Order: sequence, then C-alpha cells, then structure tokens
Amino acid sequence: MGEWQRTDGNYSLKLSNIQKDGQVQAEYFNPEPIHINRAAVSTQEGLLRLDITFQGSNYEGSKYKLYYYAEKDALAGFSYQAVLNRTYKVIFLRKNK
Repeated sequence: MGEWQRTDGNYSLKLSNIQKDGQVQAEYFNPEPIHINRAAVSTQEGLLRLDITFQGSNYEGSKYKLYYYAEKDALAGFSYQAVLNRTYKVIFLRKNK
C-alpha cells in the first residue's frame, strides 16, 4: 500500500485497501486521474504481483504488470500502452518512506 512515483515522469500510483481476494483500491495520475477498470494483487514465483487495467480516453486496454521488490521498496515491471501497441519497462518508488 502507499503512494508511488514512477521514475521516468510525472506518473503516480496510490494503493490502499488490499482485500483477501486480491482486489486492491488503486488510483493513477498522469498527472490528472486516469480511470482504472481493474486492480488486483497476487503472488508469482514468491513475488507480490500487481495487475492494473485502465479504461478511459487514450488508455483503453492499457495495463501495468508490476512486481514488488522489498529489498528496494520498489514496484517494477511492465507498462503496456494499447494505443501504441508497445510495452515499456517501468519502476515506481515509494513516495513517503
């Protein structure tokens, strides 16, 4: 949980209220709010995984697949931009430690 800042721009992510079924309340800003269709937490190969799917103008079908690395207190993974049909590596660092 917490507030996260992407290292390559003005993109931020706020995570709260993680449920036992994996659902999580997520807010995304670029820098204005972007609607999230679905956000869920699971585990994969011992890592916490966060999947976010966006819905909205210029974001329809775009996704994040992020993994939490405790030793760096970082979320790192991939951003898929559906409009461009491209995938990028991304890193988010916690805003308030």
